[in-house]
Amino acid sequence: MELIVGKDALLDERLLAAEAVVFDVGNVLLTFEPEKVVLLLPEEYRAALRAVLFGPEHRWYEFDLSRKPNGELAAEIALEAGVPDGGESILYVLEHFPETLTPLPLYHTIPSLKERGKRVFLLSNYAEPSFRLTKEAFPWLKEAEGEVVSSREKVCKPDPEIYRRFLERYPIDPAQTLYIDDAEANVRAGEAAGFRVWHYRG
Repeated sequence: MELIVGKDALLDERLLAAEAVVFDVGNVLLTFEPEKVVLLLPEEYRAALRAVLFGPEHRWYEFDLSRKPNGELAAEIALEAGVPDGGESILYVLEHFPETLTPLPLYHTIPSLKERGKRVFLLSNYAEPSFRLTKEAFPWLKEAEGEVVSSREKVCKPDPEIYRRFLERYPIDPAQTLYIDDAEANVRAGEAAGFRVWHYRG
């Protein structure tokens, strides 16, 4: 595999061969580490809320799906966790979530891809206002030509519908487009939609 060094480090042959690149955000461009996220919660609530937000039911995913208002969902999760007044703490996390993030190597390829004439897009399961605030905190994300975000669509990867909507909104050739995601199920769904794929493991 060709590896470009210097200013264009990490532009390997998969990126160079594609006409367009579609990035997932969490654990592809920026870290997503629940253990850091829960540190935003009050210490006295932390264990109980973590067990519901990131435990087997993984209720955090419902903020990505956004089929209920954030306030209603936060209150519901807090009650389930046995912390009836913990809803505001969960909303605080959604607003301060970007403070837990760190750029990963592929984040730094965006300017070089744009300079080479590649089209860059984002396709991510992400809650609001966290996504908007993340873009403000990490300006290179704004270099993307377009984005499809689960909380706006009310549908999450790997549902085929979100890939269909992406291709409907941005009529690119998926066969000439590289889709990068850290979740195997999402990668397989992208492959089924016709994209070239890269299962990114860091």
